[in-house]
Amino acid sequence: MRPITLTLQAFGPFASQQVVDFSAFGHAPLFLINGPTGAGKSSLLDAICYALYGETTGSERSGDQMRCDYAPDSVLTEIEFVFELHNRRFKIIRSPDQQVAKQRGEGTTKKSHAASLIERFANDEEKLLAHSPKRVASAVVELIGLDVKQFRQVMVIPQGKFRELLIANSKEREQIFGQLFQTHIYTQIERELFERAAEIRRQKEQFDQQIKGALNVVAMASEEELQQALTSVEPSLKNSEQSHQQAQQQLDALKQQWHAGQELQGKFSQQEQLALEQAQLTAQQAEIDEWQVRLQQDQKAARLDLPYQQLSDVRQQLTLAEQAQKTHQQAVSQTQQQVTVATAAYQQAEQAAQQIDALSQQLYQLESMGKKWVELEQQRHQQTNALAALKAAQTQHQQLKKNLTDLEQQRQEQQQALERVISQRSGLETKQLQCSQLNEHIQLRVKQQSLTEQINQLQQAYQQAGQAYQQAQQQKLQASQYADQLEFYWHSNQAAELAQKLAPGNPCPVCGSEHHPHIAQFSGQVVSKDQVQQVRQAQQHHQANETEQLKQYQNAENNLSHYQQQLKQFEEQIEHKALPELTALQHQHQALTAEIERLTLLNPQTFEQQLSQITAALQQAQLQLEQQQHKVEQASKAEIEAQTKVTSLQAEVASEFTDADQVREAYGRVKKQITALQQAELQARTQLAAAQQALSSAQASLISAEQQAKRWLDSEQRLAQEWQAALNDSAFSSLEDYLQAKLAEEARLSIEQKVRQFEQRLATQKGQWDALAKELHNQTPPNLTELKAAVEQQQAHVTLCLQQLSEVRSRYDSLRQVSDKLVTLYQNNVQLEKEYQIYGTLSDIANGRTGAKVSLHRFVLGVLLDDVLIQASQRLQRMSKGRYWLKRKEDRAKGNAGSGLDLMVEDGYTGKWRDVATLSGGESFMAALALALGLSDVVQAYSGGIRLDTLFIDEGFGSLDPESLDLAIQTLVDLQQGGRCIGIISHVAELKEQIALRLDIVTSTLGSSIKLVV
Repeated sequence: MRPITLTLQAFGPFASQQVVDFSAFGHAPLFLINGPTGAGKSSLLDAICYALYGETTGSERSGDQMRCDYAPDSVLTEIEFVFELHNRRFKIIRSPDQQVAKQRGEGTTKKSHAASLIERFANDEEKLLAHSPKRVASAVVELIGLDVKQFRQVMVIPQGKFRELLIANSKEREQIFGQLFQTHIYTQIERELFERAAEIRRQKEQFDQQIKGALNVVAMASEEELQQALTSVEPSLKNSEQSHQQAQQQLDALKQQWHAGQELQGKFSQQEQLALEQAQLTAQQAEIDEWQVRLQQDQKAARLDLPYQQLSDVRQQLTLAEQAQKTHQQAVSQTQQQVTVATAAYQQAEQAAQQIDALSQQLYQLESMGKKWVELEQQRHQQTNALAALKAAQTQHQQLKKNLTDLEQQRQEQQQALERVISQRSGLETKQLQCSQLNEHIQLRVKQQSLTEQINQLQQAYQQAGQAYQQAQQQKLQASQYADQLEFYWHSNQAAELAQKLAPGNPCPVCGSEHHPHIAQFSGQVVSKDQVQQVRQAQQHHQANETEQLKQYQNAENNLSHYQQQLKQFEEQIEHKALPELTALQHQHQALTAEIERLTLLNPQTFEQQLSQITAALQQAQLQLEQQQHKVEQASKAEIEAQTKVTSLQAEVASEFTDADQVREAYGRVKKQITALQQAELQARTQLAAAQQALSSAQASLISAEQQAKRWLDSEQRLAQEWQAALNDSAFSSLEDYLQAKLAEEARLSIEQKVRQFEQRLATQKGQWDALAKELHNQTPPNLTELKAAVEQQQAHVTLCLQQLSEVRSRYDSLRQVSDKLVTLYQNNVQLEKEYQIYGTLSDIANGRTGAKVSLHRFVLGVLLDDVLIQASQRLQRMSKGRYWLKRKEDRAKGNAGSGLDLMVEDGYTGKWRDVATLSGGESFMAALALALGLSDVVQAYSGGIRLDTLFIDEGFGSLDPESLDLAIQTLVDLQQGGRCIGIISHVAELKEQIALRLDIVTSTLGSSIKLVV
């Protein structure tokens, strides 16, 4: 990740918008972020970290706490960060929760936390990747490969936090390295091996439970008992099967006899039923004969159906024709009456139309009169408009005279205002000089206040350091006394052990004497040599702690003295200048600033331009007044001409009309009268023609109807003769006999079906009766009761045999199933044991349950950490002048604590290894810096997905002596030449001299600003 630009406003101490263009420093710069304490150097790192993750580098302050108090409510706190990663460019815009000014009304309203992640392309196109705080933070983690905590530990070393990566325990360092080196595959291998071994154990336990459960099903305690039970059941199963088979065969034979008897009995019953049906058919024979006679009569009547139907159809048509003839006769009579009425109406309308000529002459006269009245009204309207124009021109003339007077007064007032502005502006430079002096005084008071607050904090730190030093002294003294006491006990016990081996006359191995008058005795407390070594180690630890606390106590005392000296110097300056308090100075500055702003806005040129504009407007007003006087004279002349034309036209119009509307009304009445006479004559003529045409049509229809009726009458007479002749030739004496003999179609079909069904039933019944009589010849009905009793008795015997067979077979099947299942389970269990020998052993080794208790993932990271420590130690040796070398602690941690990734440092001066936590502040800073740089090298060599080509270091250089500082800077220069972007935040003067590229933070009473020095 390489920063390109950082834009922030109302963030930290920066009230206005500030833009940091990192690209101006070059491709791989080494630059310094410089500025006084409290100016906002660390706020730049906070801004970068907050833009990426929504959290600051130190995590002590939230985003809403980073809003600048100098910024007005109308300015939004916002950060825009553009960076480059894997040849792709991204932009993040983030704003925290904050109170902003309402768009309407007074007061403020809360604006929620918002963030956007955008990818920018070479053609200036942009693509939105995420648009919410959580989604943006997740997308950043996916892009960079680090979460916020890992980012703070690897790419940003914030103020006071450089020891975190150095002294992190194995668990924390495992998470960081695992993310950086993308070694999660080994964690996945550990998990999959563990899950596979656990699954095998679970399956094996299930098989054991299944074996036990299978034996419990058949109530057996062991497999041997199961085999004995199977052997004893097999003979009983064979005997039961034979008994059931014999009983079933006997039952089948009895059932066959029973079914044969039922079949014979059914035939005798069927013969009795046929006898009953034969008697019923004989009783129906007379009715069937009557139906057959009725069908014969219907067949004879069918021969007369055609002539009878023809005669009936013709008579129906004749009736319809006669009715139509009467209807047409009535229509002719009605149309004749309509023609008579229409003729009279037409004659009356024709006589009234003779008035049209006289009315047309009157219409022409009214049209001529109307034109004159229209011209008169137009002239009157023109006269009214001319009078109104004259009055408007006169009014405008008066208004222009007033405007001219007002402009003359404005010119005089503007001239006076210009003279006052020139007089007031003469004191602006003096007030600006006073404001500059007030700014310097305020800076002195602000610095005094800041130093006072820092001294209060340092006094607390000094007291705490003193208490910690006293406590460390007490702990060291107690540890020393306890160690001396245990060592005394151990030496005493050693002497007692030697004394027990002494014998009279034998020389003492210590003093050589053969006499032992005072033999040493045990002290009563048994102490081992290991215990003595442990307490001595504890004593050394407390001794080192006392030394460290003394250093911190002395540093706190030096810092307090340094700041107190600075405060004394500032107070002497303030006392020498007799400065008021900070509040009074700020009030004076605020009032003076407002006055300067007011005088700055008073621009004499503006007043001169306004005076010129007023003078030009005065000249323009005089010209407009002259032009308006000419317009008044023209309007008066036009009004007189209009009055003359109106008088002339009034003498020409008729006296019976008072205006043009009356003439138009009379013209309309006459024109409507003419139109009504013309329309009435046309309507009467049209109605007469329509009545005459209707009469002709009705007469023609009547003639056609009379001819049609004559034709149907002739047909009726002819067919009546033919019908009578056919009736005389038939078996019927009259029309009534014919109609009575006819059957309806539905009745005829029903009778035919009944006769046909009777004949079929009669033939079927006779055939069945003859067949049964032949079959039952010499047969007697069977005794079904005896046969049924024999079958039921044998069925009960078969059921009993089957029940006995089922019980024996069920027992045998259960035993056999359990036996087969046990064989399968034993085979599977053997296979599981073989698999567990492989996967269980691999799982224990990979998850760190055997040997050194180091997991596969941590072992791989240990190898990678060794590479990191090689690179880091090379830089640390250079910065520490060959004294320190970093190494991974290989001893197993106590208890269940994770181990394998803890760090130790070799002190070249003593030749001993010790924990990195024992390093001093400056030494820890060099070690942390070396570790971060080595980690950056190795990560980029191993992992292509994570780029650690940027490093920010916040403070820590102040704890180095000049020589160590030079070595650290040279190390960073070497790293920068390898293509890394390195930013250093510090107020150490030597760094400012050695690093040319700088971001200078400039403070003021209105907030801080950023200046790039290239």
